[in-house]
Amino acid sequence: MYRVVLTIVGCSTLIAQSNNNRITNTSDSTLAAAVTLGSLLPANSSIISAGQVQFQIRNRNDASGYRLDASATFTTTTTASVSGGSTIAASDIGIGIISVVAQSNVIVPRVDAILPGFNYDPTGATVANGLTPYRGASLGQATIADLLTSKKILSGPKIASTINFPQPNALTVTVKTGVLPQYFTPCNFTAIITLTLSDGP
Repeated sequence: MYRVVLTIVGCSTLIAQSNNNRITNTSDSTLAAAVTLGSLLPANSSIISAGQVQFQIRNRNDASGYRLDASATFTTTTTASVSGGSTIAASDIGIGIISVVAQSNVIVPRVDAILPGFNYDPTGATVANGLTPYRGASLGQATIADLLTSKKILSGPKIASTINFPQPNALTVTVKTGVLPQYFTPCNFTAIITLTLSDGP
């Protein structure tokens, strides 16, 4: 089992890697990913503030394949009183896996399964009324709130026979986030997503 903490907003935490499963950045180094959404200023706009993280996963130990679990924590610290708006919530931030790409030494054919609701691009959500456009994983548009309870978000067959670097024997996963600026209570917020890669299914 291999765990890494992926900070969507803020600073990241690094941990060691196991012998059988690895999560790295796209340069085969320890994943240290942060998506800073910046100031979400009130606006009557349909433009979603977006972020993206790419990472690589490797698995070689178990014929049953791999599973990638994710869990999240979400905290806000208000900096002013509520004044007609609402405080940003985990359900205001969309998150989706937009691609899983196999490198040349990955075992094929293969079918890697993204959890329903997480297989979409949050930056493509339709904004109809100036409010959060995400409806949750059960309606096809996952948010950070869907990860407040740990979930298997990606799984598939064994990735490769080895996990040696710098061999092209990984899956490259691209995750996008999105949030629509609106009349939120002024605050600072942080979402921390913990990814756990283990033997499948």
